[in-house]
Amino acid sequence: MPEAITHSFGTPSGPIAQAGAGLTQAEEAQLQARLFPLLAAQMQKKTQGDSASMRTEEAAELLASIRYTLLCQCAAQGLPENALLTHDLAALFAAGQRTVLAILEQAKALYGAALQHVRTFGSRSLADTLRGIGGFFARYNARLYAQLIPGDIDYQLCLPVPDEPAGVLWVLDYLTRLHIENGLLQTMDETRVVRLLRRVHPHYGELLVSLYEPVAANVVGLSLLGGGEGLLEISPAQGARIYAQLSALPAEEGPAALAQAARDASARLRLTDGAQVAYLTAAARALYPRLMASPEAYRGVFAVAPMSDATAITDAL
Repeated sequence: MPEAITHSFGTPSGPIAQAGAGLTQAEEAQLQARLFPLLAAQMQKKTQGDSASMRTEEAAELLASIRYTLLCQCAAQGLPENALLTHDLAALFAAGQRTVLAILEQAKALYGAALQHVRTFGSRSLADTLRGIGGFFARYNARLYAQLIPGDIDYQLCLPVPDEPAGVLWVLDYLTRLHIENGLLQTMDETRVVRLLRRVHPHYGELLVSLYEPVAANVVGLSLLGGGEGLLEISPAQGARIYAQLSALPAEEGPAALAQAARDASARLRLTDGAQVAYLTAAARALYPRLMASPEAYRGVFAVAPMSDATAITDAL
């Protein structure tokens, strides 16, 4: 997985998030003045010399791209954001553009791998999103609008990418998470995956829903009960046992128990990549408040097998 994106899932990620905690109001004013020569140069490039005709909104987008690029380079060099107040901005910006282009190549490689290896399991939104990411690479302008995401990306991840940083870093993070999610799905029998998804909703393929979330929930639930993750089937009795098991623990220990179940499941499923384990662990922790809402809440968390299947599931375990 790309090194910059193997992080604590659910928190801001990537180089910009690591660059620093921001500037004071006085420092912000000082930086705005320092950025003006770069903005003027970018306006000249955009308008081919007629910068006087640019709308305020367009100039603001160019300025946002400059800052995005500079912060990428600050992170690449291990510099805090306030280094922009003292360093040579022209040199830093030129290096930053090369860094953004390198990240773009990383994202393209990951996209190429997604086209080859990601399975859609009949999800139209996932198939459309894979095409939409191709549109991003066709239209992305790393030199003038590095912070924008000109592509249609609507497939829902279990753990969504934070809004910031945007641009190619967001797309790289999205693709990383998509590969992680699909990696778990591909360890399972496709027939069982589809059966589980249809239990969640008969027409899941037409909906904007995560394929990973219900599969991961059942995997973690079965692991908490001791195994059988590959079956992807949880009976009502098992759902009740999971609630009883978690409710018997102090509130601070419940999420940790689910996290350990995720790690145990990862070992049994031979998910050896650290990012895959971290992702499943984060998804497992997020299940706790939903499961503890009521004794029957497990029915909204797990894809529970019909009562007629309960005996067969118990026997299989």
